[in-house]
Amino acid sequence: MRICILNEFFYPDSTGGTGSILTDVVRKLVTNHDDLQIDVITSKHLYRVKNANLSSEENWEGVRITRLNTPYPRQKSLSRRLYANLSYSFVSFITLMRREPYDLVMVSTAPPTAPLAAHLFKLLRKIPYIYLIYDLEPDRSISMGVLKDRSIPVKVVRKVQKAWLHTAHRVVVIGRCMNDRISKTYDLTDSNTSIIPVGFDPDIVSPKKTSHFRDANGIDGFVVLYAGNFGLYHNFDTILDAASKLRNLNANVTFVFVGDGAQKEHIHHRIIDEGLTSVRLFPYVPSTQYEDLLASADVCMVTLEPGMEGLCVPSKFYSILAAGRATIAMIHPDSEVCRVLEEDECGLRIDPCDVDGLVANILRLVNSPDESKRFGQNARRALMDNYTISHAAQQFHQLFMDCLGEVVEQSEPLSYASTLTKTR
Repeated sequence: MRICILNEFFYPDSTGGTGSILTDVVRKLVTNHDDLQIDVITSKHLYRVKNANLSSEENWEGVRITRLNTPYPRQKSLSRRLYANLSYSFVSFITLMRREPYDLVMVSTAPPTAPLAAHLFKLLRKIPYIYLIYDLEPDRSISMGVLKDRSIPVKVVRKVQKAWLHTAHRVVVIGRCMNDRISKTYDLTDSNTSIIPVGFDPDIVSPKKTSHFRDANGIDGFVVLYAGNFGLYHNFDTILDAASKLRNLNANVTFVFVGDGAQKEHIHHRIIDEGLTSVRLFPYVPSTQYEDLLASADVCMVTLEPGMEGLCVPSKFYSILAAGRATIAMIHPDSEVCRVLEEDECGLRIDPCDVDGLVANILRLVNSPDESKRFGQNARRALMDNYTISHAAQQFHQLFMDCLGEVVEQSEPLSYASTLTKTR
């Protein structure tokens, strides 16, 4: 089966985001399933690196990677981001049209306009596409206050989004909360959608008892770790307020922030201005040190702003499961993360702005090391039972086979490669 994947970031991207996730999934797919021939159309950028000096064409583990010379998308200007997104979508479409037909195209939401290429390709070449949702627009931007819900541009984009979703042969979402949200907002039925969690590779991160990061930076006591993007719409004040209260209670708790983003300066100024000596701020660590970083934590924080549940699922959660660490989630209870926490008993949940609740839950774990250990053991077990990259790859392979079978039954035109396969 010949499949083409459209995603703006891909190998050798290991800096987080959809590029890292899809790289891991594709690696497992081509390793475990020799019936697949996968091409990837991506860009010359990495998620956090502009102009990464990558080659235009590369054969990576049997995967043909085509990298397009398009503008870097992560810019402050909305108009420049839109131009970069449309540029990638247009050049991807032209690239698809110049290729021999595929059996399936899979397109993600990186960038949000990428489905335009797959949509047009289906209209002209009759090749079905799978629509993989990581972040749903314009709904995410509306929830964050970037766009107004009832504005004319939003109405237009929602209409276009609905067309992409309904034209897709199958829509893949990464959580049950997202399935509920999309079904309600865009009138999709369960027969149109598949739920495939992001997952994580247990060989990359495993439970460790010691941490060089902790020792090298003189960090002691009970460690609460937030590692990731300091995004403009994340609520870090609740965590910092909890740190202030715990300091006044003389609790031996250290809060460790690792990452970068729009609120880094805000976090830094609060630490300095309020003398929050129990809060430590660090830049991103290399991916090779990520396992060690997670090992430094007694509990890890996962946050998501109110209204964002069902629009995205924090992928960092699955690496926390892999590390065998307890999670405290400041997220709405309907989110996928909180459902897993409850089902697998691997952490605790509080409301996003509940400072007292965060303080109480941290103290609960500080005073109950056996419970914290049990949460961590349950976390690793949950990952191994349901959320490894191998699980995700197997689900994608089954989805590809199901879609191809459905296409045959519906008598949709097949690619030359599939015709040969059928006649053998």
